[in-house]
Amino acid sequence: MPSGRRIRLAVLFGGRSAEHEVSLRSARAVLEHLAPARYEVRLIGITRDGGWLGAADSEALLAGKRPAGRGGRPFLPDGTDCVFPVLHGPFGEDGTLQGWTELCGIPCVGSPCLGSALAMDKGATKRVVRDAGVPVLPWAEADRDQYAAAPSACLDGLVRAVGLPCFVKPVALGSSVGVGRAEDRGSLDGALAEAFRYDRRVLVEPEFPGREIEVAVLEDPTADGGLRISPPGEIRPRGWYDYRAKYEDRSADLLAPAPDLPAGVAEDLARHCRTAFAVLRLAGLARIDFFLGAGGRLVLNEVNTLPGFTSISMYPRLMALAGIPFAELCDRLVDLALARAGSEGELQAEHRPA
Repeated sequence: MPSGRRIRLAVLFGGRSAEHEVSLRSARAVLEHLAPARYEVRLIGITRDGGWLGAADSEALLAGKRPAGRGGRPFLPDGTDCVFPVLHGPFGEDGTLQGWTELCGIPCVGSPCLGSALAMDKGATKRVVRDAGVPVLPWAEADRDQYAAAPSACLDGLVRAVGLPCFVKPVALGSSVGVGRAEDRGSLDGALAEAFRYDRRVLVEPEFPGREIEVAVLEDPTADGGLRISPPGEIRPRGWYDYRAKYEDRSADLLAPAPDLPAGVAEDLARHCRTAFAVLRLAGLARIDFFLGAGGRLVLNEVNTLPGFTSISMYPRLMALAGIPFAELCDRLVDLALARAGSEGELQAEHRPA
């Protein structure tokens, strides 16, 4: 913490993403838990068009009102000590913002550029963790332009690769935005069209009957292996866990901790989380999601480097189960960002022969 004064913390929210509204909800929850005695908070709202707003317009955006201005280019207020990006999806969680803060030399909560980019791309995530021994489902990817040029051949290839029924997902988006389930070629064509509205590349994988399990991970120098691994939680949707079930009608049951896990599953989850966190080059925090099938079979579903922080989000709930309440969690994340920046500042920036 800067000596003798509060931490000047820039809280970013909104953004050029289909997860814009989720970000606003997360930001409201985070701001409720930032101690005024510790932080001098600077609000930076980002419009759906990518405009970065000043203080007054940022407050309006956060309150659900229309900002008076359109916003401008990315900026940080003078004297900012740390950035807390409460952003989800492209242009906030995908490494673009993280690379910019690294260039600016400003500490930023969460993973650095490389880890953020790898974890945001579902195909890249699968390749990296699979090569490290973490189980994943088979998958195929499709490109929007290639699909437009030869839709029938593309459909044939996807059905051969993953079978039916299957799920279609934008490669670089979260919160189940653009995700669709397909039972036949016709519904697969419709699901692809929907996913291509949000991303130029989509991922297709077979349906996996089983339970949806989530684990919260937090860097913690005092914990075993330097990571605090939460007890597993479980999502029990009525149907499948789409955007509406997550944020609108809240029809899914969020169970924390997950009940009646088979023997050894919690240990396997923790091991896979440690491996994924390391090989994806993550830092700070992550929520790592799995499917649990028959016989205790686990497969990693996806990794979220800036998971939801809304009042009903699983990440803060699981961290509370691990003994870290919301306000302390925010403090720890800022402290980790400041400490990592201090450590990286000790590295030499020029060659000096020993």
